[in-house]
Amino acid sequence: MPKFTKIAAPALIAAMALGVAVPAQAQYNQGRDYGHGYGYGYGNNIEREIAQLERAVNRSDNRDRISEREAASLRREVAQLRYTYRSYARNGLTNREARILQNRIQNIRHHLQYERNDRDYRRR
Repeated sequence: MPKFTKIAAPALIAAMALGVAVPAQAQYNQGRDYGHGYGYGYGNNIEREIAQLERAVNRSDNRDRISEREAASLRREVAQLRYTYRSYARNGLTNREARILQNRIQNIRHHLQYERNDRDYRRR
């Protein structure tokens, strides 16, 4: 019997400790997306939208729909957005951070649309 206690007791204690640690880790990560398709899935969508914005700015510049100065300003905004995204994604995106990034994406889209249609080829 003492041999059984020496083997079973540590195994039981280890199992109980593991049972407490796993839910605690899951709770810590709750509401986060690590930018690689985990969690709520915001990261991949946001990364894709940033790449689309970048292509749209380049395409508008190449087709002379916006001036070089307007394109440089928009590229700077996209670069700042990408930097912010990487900063947030390093620790995982919260719902709030994903909303902030989506709002900035929308603002840049509106800015690009405005510059395409203003026909003045100047910075606003």
